[in-house]
Amino acid sequence: MKTIIPAIGLALLSLSAWADEVAIPAPEEVSPTAMIVVVLLMVAMVGGFIAFTVLKDRKKDK
Repeated sequence: MKTIIPAIGLALLSLSAWADEVAIPAPEEVSPTAMIVVVLLMVAMVGGFIAFTVLKDRKKDK
């Protein structure tokens, strides 16, 4: 078991040498509306998480 884990790591690192042969597709244009929606969702989730932890901490203090 001690020799399998480093062997797997070396095998995965050697695969990156073959990555040059793969053609990378050109990036597509992203609509600004989609970016705004994604940013707003991320801000809302982070804000919700912070509110959840603060409220949970306040309940614990009481």
